[in-house]
This record gives sequence, structure tokens and C-alpha cells, in this order.
Amino acid sequence: MNKQIYILIIFMMLLSITPVVDAQTRVPTPRTASPSASVIDEEVDKLKERVAEKVAELKGSTQQAVSGMITKISDKTLTIAKDKKTNTVSLDETLTKYYSIQGTAAREIKKADLAANDYVFVIGPQIDNTVTANQVYRDQRYLTLTGKITQVNADDYTVTIVTLEKNQYTLDLQTRSQQLILNIETLETEKVGFSKFKEGDSVHVIVKKDNANDAQTRYDVEKILIIPNEYFLQ
Repeated sequence: MNKQIYILIIFMMLLSITPVVDAQTRVPTPRTASPSASVIDEEVDKLKERVAEKVAELKGSTQQAVSGMITKISDKTLTIAKDKKTNTVSLDETLTKYYSIQGTAAREIKKADLAANDYVFVIGPQIDNTVTANQVYRDQRYLTLTGKITQVNADDYTVTIVTLEKNQYTLDLQTRSQQLILNIETLETEKVGFSKFKEGDSVHVIVKKDNANDAQTRYDVEKILIIPNEYFLQ
């Protein structure tokens, strides 16, 4: 098997980040002043009609998931952008639910909690570039970087890498950072300390992206996999 492909497979298996959704729909608290039964029945009928119309409209549509940064928010739509592609997200005050991903759980929030530059992924049927949102999840944006170590600084526990695209990044190793190295004899991954980082080795890194800073070049490391240069010389 091609060594580069083998390394990528290991990296995706070990370093993939998959948010887990564990949320419950909240039941609105009844108002203190109770309207008459006829008024309630009328409002319920209207709600049923709206839901029925929406279900009929979306029936047969395929659920899609799109993601990107919010560039514009209006009463009934979100505009999100990713990789120079823009999607319009249609919102429904009755059906659309909003959540914030926190670790391995999702907490229900309100539309008013969303802001420009938030990274979101949206689930719902899509027609052309418009997605009708059933759920909107606000999430942390992650980046995967691949490159070679060009400098190791033991004074502040940072490494500098240059990617295949010739971009240079400074990586801060934290106590929480998951640090792994490929054992070139067994082809197994092992936990490793900072002393094992050396110039010339290849790395695959997962970092958190500051959504509001497109020019960011310094990151705290979430997960990093070192591929010793000797692996490619065998």
C-alpha cells in the first residue's frame, strides 16, 4: 500500500472529530393568563395547518447537511459561506430548531444566539443552493494541517511547520494536546512527549479555527500525529 495513503488512513481513524448530538426538545412553559378554549382551538388549528403545509412541501425531499460560516442573518434566512460557495438557509419559526455543540452534547439555543462568523452546519432538504433548515447547529470550526516541521522551540513548546501549499504555521503544544507518533517498526501509534518532535518529520494536525480571523497562522494543537522522516526512507 502507498505509504502516504496508509498514513492518511491512520490519521483519519485516530484523529477524526465527530460531534455527538444529545439534545431534548424543551416544552414551552404555559402562560399564566389562559385564553378561552375557542381561542386555543383556533391557534392549534392554525399551527396544524402550517405544519401540514410544510410537511407537504418538503415531502419527498432528501435531507442534506451543509456547513459554513454565517455571513448574514435576517428574519427568515441565514447566508453561510464555505470554500467560496454560498448557501441560503431558509428558517421556519415553527419547525427550525437551534443547538450549540458543547463537547459531546448539544444544548438548545435560540436564533438570537447566532451571530455573524459563527460556524454552523444545517440539516434539512436542499433545492439548488437553498436549504430549508430543520436543525441548525452552532459548532467549533476545525482545520486539518499537513506539513513538515521546520523549527522546534523548547522554550515555549511550539513547533513551526510548512504545509504542502508552502504556508507556515506556529503550533502551540498544550497539556491537553493529544500527541502521537508512528512507530515505524510496528506501524502502531504511540503517545509521545515534546522531546520527540524534530525538524524534518512530517505531521498531521487538528486545530481549532478562529472563525473571525481568516489570516490566523498560530494555533493551539488539539491532536497531532508525527510521521518520522525515517519512515519515508525505508
